[in-house]
Amino acid sequence: MTPVRAAALALTLLLAAALTACGVRPTGVVTGADPATGLTRGLRLYFVDGTGLRGVSRPDSGLRDLPGVIKMLGTGPNRTERESGLTNLVELGEIDVTARGNRVTYRSPGAFFDSDRDRLPNGQLVCTLARAQSYLSSKDEDRRIRPDDVQVTLDNGERRFGPYRCSQFLDG
Repeated sequence: MTPVRAAALALTLLLAAALTACGVRPTGVVTGADPATGLTRGLRLYFVDGTGLRGVSRPDSGLRDLPGVIKMLGTGPNRTERESGLTNLVELGEIDVTARGNRVTYRSPGAFFDSDRDRLPNGQLVCTLARAQSYLSSKDEDRRIRPDDVQVTLDNGERRFGPYRCSQFLDG
């Protein structure tokens, strides 16, 4: 073998090794973690599963006001959502919801709201109302509000609970 051929062969082997040895080693099957949770864009209703609150999308809801979202929450999860383990713990009574900017008050005389901030029905209401207020405000660019900036107060006619933010009820 001539020195030129030997050099060409060595260069070829060196390039082949460099191109095939990129440092990535083969692995077995790697499973992913749980999907991300938290606040995302669009209208979401919050229901309960075995681990806590779970938001479900309602992209074509036709929502026009906050009492409407409470009524949507009251209908509970759809069939597919129920089959995946979601349930509704909110018992609706009288619906009176007012909002001013990033503050929302839900009044329902005689309703049971627990002072423990980790109560799931409270979380359903707070997160659903916070998301809805943000969603409704997004139609007006001058008053756009982020869901995690919305504060919700629950009032049963005898006592006020909150104000709460949705993040207080989400696992994190």
